[in-house]
Amino acid sequence: MIENFSNPADLEALALLALAGESTDALIGGQERRGQQQLVHSDRLPAEFHGDRADYEALGFTLGDPDPADPLFAPATLPAGWTREASDHDMWSYLLDDHGRRRVAIFYKAAFYDRRADMAIIGLAAYLRDHVLGGKPLITDGTWATPQALAAEARAAAARAQREADSWAQHGHQEYAEKYTRERDMYAAAVVLFEAVGQQA
Repeated sequence: MIENFSNPADLEALALLALAGESTDALIGGQERRGQQQLVHSDRLPAEFHGDRADYEALGFTLGDPDPADPLFAPATLPAGWTREASDHDMWSYLLDDHGRRRVAIFYKAAFYDRRADMAIIGLAAYLRDHVLGGKPLITDGTWATPQALAAEARAAAARAQREADSWAQHGHQEYAEKYTRERDMYAAAVVLFEAVGQQA
């Protein structure tokens, strides 16, 4: 069950704790931590999401209607083999696919004064960026993160980085031009790697 911390009973309990001397920041932080844990152990997902419902259904989600008792969330089932993961930030959680890759990002602010939630599918470009620029592991497959698709994304990212480098150089900001030049080179190296892997497949 995901608690609605803006309910009158919860607000009264919060006020009593504040009167007992607990700081507001600590109380709100506790709400946000509890909210995250309740979310990742529930059968609910945010009723508000970025993209079309069909995008989620194509991945294998079933999404119900908003819960009348708490319209912020709706009952949902995940695709086969997918799991929930709490991040080290109380407001962010993720849905992992059957390869352990983060495929959906969930924002949930459980604080009583600004309670809100939504979710968004993580695209291949973001998954690739986390690998190339963030050093996170990358797992290829035969349907989503194929070597061919990753090579195309890396090629497009290298072109964007080149445009950024050119723009910063034209405006006399050499350090930013160099930063984007390094990014371009990293993506270009990824293109070579993915193309080689694709040829071997």
